Amino acid sequence: MAYFWLNQKETDGSNYYDEIGEVYHYRENTPGYTQLSAGDEFVYYRPGECKLFGTGEIDRIEKETRNPDADSAVVEYFAHIISYQPFDPPIHLRDNPGVTDEISFLREKPGLTGVPQHSIHQISREDFETILAAAEKQTEAAELTEKQENL
Repeated sequence: MAYFWLNQKETDGSNYYDEIGEVYHYRENTPGYTQLSAGDEFVYYRPGECKLFGTGEIDRIEKETRNPDADSAVVEYFAHIISYQPFDPPIHLRDNPGVTDEISFLREKPGLTGVPQHSIHQISREDFETILAAAEKQTEAAELTEKQENL
């Protein structure tokens, strides 16, 4: 089993067939496309908003070739997801230097220059667990705030 950071842009107007928490779509020309496999765990990151917003596990990967007889044949992959858990609230990295200081590839980088630019980026188990712990703390803090507001 391996751990990944998957960049997930908004799906509106995209030529990818992603369904958050269900299917992650990528192509053969995506850097890192051969790394994902069944049983791998991941965190979702939305680049435009600089936020981590969920985690899950890859159940299986389907390969599909579009226009197989044409010079423009495209090999696409559909990673089917199980055990999806959204982060509620999401982790906004710009607002959480404590979190970025704990993630090895973001530590000691100005701003968010260490954030992976490719759609599929393998991360360490330690970084994965750090992100999950930060999400849990953030959820607990949000629940406490909500309880206090309802008193």
